[in-house]
Parts: sequence; C-alpha cells; structure tokens
Amino acid sequence: MDQTDVYSPAPVALAKDEKKRQPPKLYEAYYEPVVVQRLMEEGKLVRGIVRLNPKNRADAYVSLDETPSENARHLYPALLDYDVGSGDDIYLCGETSRNRAIFGDIVAVKILPRKAAKNLYRDTCAMNDRRLDRLREERKARLDSMADKVASESDIALSDSNASQGSESRERRIPEVFGMVVAILSRNENRRFTGSLSADSPMSVRKHALYLQSLEHPVMWFRPLNSALPFMAVPLRQIPAAVRNCKSKPFCTVRMGSWLTCDPFPTASFVKALGHRGSIDFETTLILEENAVCYDPFTPNVLKCLPKLPWRIPDRELQCRTDLRSDCIFTIDPPTARDLDDAVSCTTLPNGNVLVGVHIADVSFFVRPHSALDKQARLRATTTYMVQKAIPMLPSMLCEDLCSLNPGVDRLAFSVMWEMDPETAVVRSTWFGRTIINSACKLAYDDAQSVIDGNRLGKDISCFEYVNGSNKPASVRRRMKIELSIRLFFKLSKIMRKRRFDNGALSLSNVKLSFDLDDTGAPIDCRPYAIKDSNRLIEEFMLLANMSVAARIEATFPDASLLRRHSPPLQRRLDETCQQLRKAGIDIVPGSARDIQHSLDQIEDSDTRLTVESLLTAPMQKAAYFSTHSIADRSGYQHFALNVPLYTHFTSPIRRYADIVVHRTLEASLAAFGNHVSSDHPLLPRLYSSFFPMTPSVGSLTVSVKDARLMLVPDSKSIADIAHQCNLRKDAAKKAQDASSKLFLVNFLTQKAVQFDNPGVVSVGVVTKIKTDAFVLSLPLFGIESPIYMDRLADRHSQVLSMDGRTWKLCLWSVDDVSVTLIWEAAPSTANSIDELASSMSVLVLDEGGQSVAKVERTASQTTTRVTQTLKIFDKVSVCVTPVTSPPELSVRLAMPHI
Repeated sequence: MDQTDVYSPAPVALAKDEKKRQPPKLYEAYYEPVVVQRLMEEGKLVRGIVRLNPKNRADAYVSLDETPSENARHLYPALLDYDVGSGDDIYLCGETSRNRAIFGDIVAVKILPRKAAKNLYRDTCAMNDRRLDRLREERKARLDSMADKVASESDIALSDSNASQGSESRERRIPEVFGMVVAILSRNENRRFTGSLSADSPMSVRKHALYLQSLEHPVMWFRPLNSALPFMAVPLRQIPAAVRNCKSKPFCTVRMGSWLTCDPFPTASFVKALGHRGSIDFETTLILEENAVCYDPFTPNVLKCLPKLPWRIPDRELQCRTDLRSDCIFTIDPPTARDLDDAVSCTTLPNGNVLVGVHIADVSFFVRPHSALDKQARLRATTTYMVQKAIPMLPSMLCEDLCSLNPGVDRLAFSVMWEMDPETAVVRSTWFGRTIINSACKLAYDDAQSVIDGNRLGKDISCFEYVNGSNKPASVRRRMKIELSIRLFFKLSKIMRKRRFDNGALSLSNVKLSFDLDDTGAPIDCRPYAIKDSNRLIEEFMLLANMSVAARIEATFPDASLLRRHSPPLQRRLDETCQQLRKAGIDIVPGSARDIQHSLDQIEDSDTRLTVESLLTAPMQKAAYFSTHSIADRSGYQHFALNVPLYTHFTSPIRRYADIVVHRTLEASLAAFGNHVSSDHPLLPRLYSSFFPMTPSVGSLTVSVKDARLMLVPDSKSIADIAHQCNLRKDAAKKAQDASSKLFLVNFLTQKAVQFDNPGVVSVGVVTKIKTDAFVLSLPLFGIESPIYMDRLADRHSQVLSMDGRTWKLCLWSVDDVSVTLIWEAAPSTANSIDELASSMSVLVLDEGGQSVAKVERTASQTTTRVTQTLKIFDKVSVCVTPVTSPPELSVRLAMPHI
C-alpha cells in the first residue's frame, strides 16, 4: 500500500524524489491492499484502532476493532484474553512500531515475536529511567545536606522511598502482545491540528542532519499542542507574511499531509492563523480547533437540503403515521435547552395498567441518506456543548425549530410505548411506531421537581391542548393530567431504578460544574451540578427506550445494527485500586458491576463515597459504539455498567448521528415487520396489547426484510466506519467540554482573586493515593485531581502557601503502604515591615458548597518550629488553588498550617 493511498500529499513537495534521497529509511513501507487482505484472511494481521499512551507519547496501543479470526486466535493465543475495544490490546513500542500512524487511525497490525519485543521494551524503559534518574540526582544533591541534618535530630525511621535515599523502584507490567503497524486501512478524517510555528528547528529535528539537507524548500516547524503528535514541516511560502514576521508567533491550524518512509516527520499545509491567548473567546476557539470540532457555518450545499419555510407536515406522512396529537405529551429538559428531542406521556388504562410512551424527534425524515446534510452530520457526529454555547451537529432550522418538540406545534416522531404494571413497572408489551405528536408544554427539571414535591404546576408555564384539529390553551383538567403523569412517572421510575440496581447496574458519579454567566458571557458563579429526582425520572425511561430499540433492531438485523457496549474494567488496575482502598479501610469487591455497587452502598459518608467513586473511574473503560458484525460472540455486546445484554442510542437524534442511524434501522424494521416483533427478549414480549394506538394500514408490513435493509440500513462495513467516527467525535466533544469547563473555572477564580486582592483561593483537598514520591489530592469542589510531589515541596518555597506569615519547608518524608509522614520546618516571618506583613496575611477561602467566598486573616508567628504530619487516604488537607490564565491551568499548592 503506497503512502499516497493513505495520506493526502502536501500542497507543496518539500523533498526530492525518495529514490534520490540521502536520508535512510526510518519506517517500514505499508503493505499493498491485496497483501493486507490475504494476510488478514490467514490471521497473520489483525485490525485495530490506534490509541494514545498517556505515559509516553512515543508509544501507543492498538485496540482491537473486531473479533480476530479463528486463524489469528490460533496463531496468537494471547488474543483470546483480549476484549474488542478495550484500548489496551496490542502495544506499539516506539515510533518505529507505530509506523507513522496517529491516534484514531484504523490499522492492520503485525504481531511481533514476544521475546525480541520484550527486550526492546525493557531497553526503552531503561533508557527513559536513566534520564529520570539524572534529573532526580540533581535534585537529590540539593536535599541531602538538609535531610541528614534533620534526620539526626528526628525520631522518624526513614524508608527507602525517601527521595534523598534514591529513586523510585520501577516495576512495570510487560505487555502481553507487541505489534507493528503495516498498513492504515482508514485514517482519522480529522487531520487538522492546532499549535505554533517556529523558524528554528526543534532538537528532535536537528539530529536528522541528512533529512534537513535534503529539504528542497524553506520550511517552518509546527509544534502541535497535543504532545502525542509529531512536529510537522510547513512550506514557508504557504505561510502569510504577517504570521512569518510576527515576533510573538500566533497559534495556527495546519492540515497534516504526506509522511514518507525516509522522513522523520510529516509535512503539513497551512490552514489559518488563530491569534494569541488571553480572552475567553480565543481560548474557546483554540479548544475547538485542538479537538477538531467543526464550528464553521454550514455550506450552501448543506443548506439546500433543508425544507423551505413555512413548512407543514406532508399529507402522506399524515396518512401513514399514527396520530398522537391528542395525547397528553410533554417535555422535561434543562431550562436553557433549545433542542428538545424527547417527550414523554403516561396514561392509566381501564385494566389498571399504565400506557407509557417515549416520543423522539424524527430527525431522519429531514436528514436523507447520502445527502450533503447527511455527510456533514456524519462528519460532525455530535453536538459539542461548551459552557457558553453549543456547536450544533445540524443547522438551527432543524435542531431548534422543525425537529425540536416545541409545545403547541405538530411534530414528526418515533415513539416507543409500553403497557406496564403500575405496581412492579414490569413491561407487558412493547410497541414501536412512526407518529405525529403535539407537545402540551415544555417543563424544566425544576418545574417537574416542584410537582414531585407536591406543588401545583406553575401558572407561568404555558400549556396547550390539541382539540378538533387546532391548539388551544390547556384546560384545568389537562394541567391536572400533566401533574398526575409526572407523579406517576416518578413512582414508576423509583421502582425501575431500584430494580435496575438490584439486578446489578453500577453508577459512578463525577463532579460536573455549573456556571452562571453575566451579559458579557463571563462567569459570575460556579457550583457542582445537582442531580434531582426529576433528572432521574427522565433518565430511567430514556434508558428503557434505548434498550427496547436495541433489542428490536438486533432482532431484525443481527449482522448490521449499530449498538453501544461497555467493556468490563481492566481487571489488573481494578484489583490494584481495590487493594489500595482496602488498606485504607474501604472494602470494595472487584467482581461484577453488582459487587462494586453493593460495596459502594456500604459507605455511609457521602464525601468518602464520592472520592471512592472517583478512584474507581480510572480502571473503567469507555463505552463505545460498535457494529454487530464486528464482534463474533453475542456476549460481547454486554453493557457492563448497565448490566444489560443490548443497548444503543436512540433518544437524542438532534445531537447525535448514531441515533439517526438507529432511527433508520428501526424504520426499516417497522417497514418489514410492523409495530410489534415477537422475540425471546424480555423487552419484546409476545403479548400484543389491545390498548396500543391503531396503526394506519400503509404503515405496517409493506416490504421484505431484504428490501428494507437495502433502502435504509448501510452494509456492515459502513456501520463499523460510522461507529468509529462517532466514537472519535464523542471523545473529542467530551474533551472540548471538559476544557471549556476548566477555562471558565480558571476565569471565575481569577475574577474572585482580583476582587479580594489575593492570588488564589483556599479549599479542601482529599488524599486519594499515596505513591513513593508523591500523594494525590482530589478537590471535590472543582472536580480535579493534582499530585503533590514531596521533593518539590522540599526544593521550592513556592509549592507551599504560608497561612501564618512564616516560611514552611519540607525537610524529610517517609512513605509506607498506608501513609506518608512529612516533617516540616517553619521559620519566623521575614516581613520587613508591619504593612508588608499585613499584606501577606489574608487568604481567600471557598466554603464546601463553593457558592460563597470569604476573606480571612492569617495569624503571624515569630517562632521556629518543627512539625510532624502523617497523612492517610481520605485525610483532608488545606490547599491553595491558583488560576493561571495562559494557558488556562490550575496550580494546586499545600497550605500550611492547615485550616
């Protein structure tokens, strides 16, 4: 396979023909496509996705993208123990093994002999360790004299883990399977990267002298913000003069180009200059660019696919869809939501059961397969939510108007309805259909919560009622019906939630921040996002809808369904975490999701539980989309956290492309089998309820399964490619969202620090992990973690915030299995005057809720003291969080003495 078949060539060639080049080959040439196909059939190559190694940017992992063939499992028995999509399957040791692939590429991998690869891995690790040891030795020399003096005066017994006694002993788990990339089957489509340009070549470039001599044209060197990416050579004549001549080089975006076997670095083409850091708007743009989030306006070709306004539901749709406009249907969403893609309904039946419905916007009606709009939606794959704005997947005409289930207007929908027992919430029968609905009202979570708490629906909430073909203000009876539905929903959701966790579901919470913004978009308040009963009410029925649709489409198209799975946690990491928690007195059983959840339920202290859940998140794997064709064993479809055999995403098609694909598959299933399918799945019982809505004759059993699939369901390979793209974009959107939250948190703390004339704020940190050279603190108020290194506390005064005007310095430390002992020495205040002392004697303190800020005075002390401090896991300490605006970061220091 030639490189130009995989990588787009740069607009300007930077080097002469490869055959005439002096530099030697650094990488192996890619195999030809025919060879790749033959070797994969023989099992000598396996298919996977390149993942990053966060600990070493030169290395990477390949996650299996599909179940290896029988030949591959026979040749490489170690692959039997790996789960598809685990992210830790095949280890690529060094840049040579990665062979010019970048994260997100789907690659063909050759398995290397373990003995030779293991020796290479050990040599590489040893080289990195020697470099770290040199840095430690330099610091050790500065600490030795002080440590010896304090040790002779202290009763503490030093352990070998003290930094002044030697470096940390490194015990690594050697990977089971090593590989080398030999072909790129599908490259990451988002090859636009953000960084800075420099005329001076970096040190890593200068060691390739022959390569530099062979360059035909002058270049500038692009350094990506993402350190896992290589440097790139950008032709000088492509770069605007304003960027080339600017003394303070602005950030810019480039597009990665070709990467030849004899080039140590790829080429790139200049796309645009972005500017300099500072404002929230620029930092937001930088976040979007760095994560390849497409925020450009939709092109004319895309906008041509939209219907003309004013739009009304076509007569054909009125004839072939089930009319539910008279039903009491309403939405419950965040107060600022504009894209309302899910609505609910609940009615008590004459037989005592309840008819519950989830109604989802029919976005697939407007987004036709293979259209320009469909291609753009697939490219973006998801709406990206920043703190101050959303980057939509679809044009606003669709996501805020024609598809949004706004109250008082007719809308096209896909509906799932269940007849349920009101006392046990057991599903008696399930119905799927293409419908027309008319939402009665738009409720916020607080509105629904007020009704759950026993109050009446607020008079300021506009409600409608569809009567005789038109909308009218809702009667008192209709408003009471909405209130009764909410309370009945709440009753059912509690039963469903309890049963779900009794059956083995697992829930791990993470802190999510919520911001209040002023008219200029600046944050004026920050707090952890509170989950209420009304949130959980909607969550339970959305989960049920997703599981029901997954069962339906998998029963119809078992080899071409887009599902979502959650692999079990990495057992070794889970065992290590549980062992550490056990030493701290917290017993977590590292078994099934049920075992872990049961262990969490035994923790009574809410702060401790939140910390434990945060620790357990690390060994958990990410949920991912997949094609049923890619995994041979049906047991591999399991969703670990939900503990269900089948799951997909169906309920948010306005903001997720995966849901649109699922809608099309469901439509094909309806066209072939009508509104009810008998199955052995518990969510698709054979009983057909007589209370389900009547379906127009043209809407049922119209085509064969084969014809339905040809019309709406992509082939298996296309489904796998869609799953891969959706996974990439979902991860990128999550990173962008987290970065946006961090940006606004830094800005909020900066404003408070200026307001109170103090460089940082003091909060509480919880010790979550103890290492030989550091301990890790979790800050629940901000949802962040930060390591505190002992040698830096001893070597730098700036790492400790004095709370009493004295200079605090770490003299000695010792670490055992469960605790770290610190010996501090506090010198008298060195302030030159009363005014200087007073100016350093105030500190900004956030309360536990983070909603109020106070300025407290620190107490001065003029005596020299030595303090011994012992910290264990879950101990709380005072920390000072200092915002750094460029780049947006939070610096965490210990505050001594603790308050």
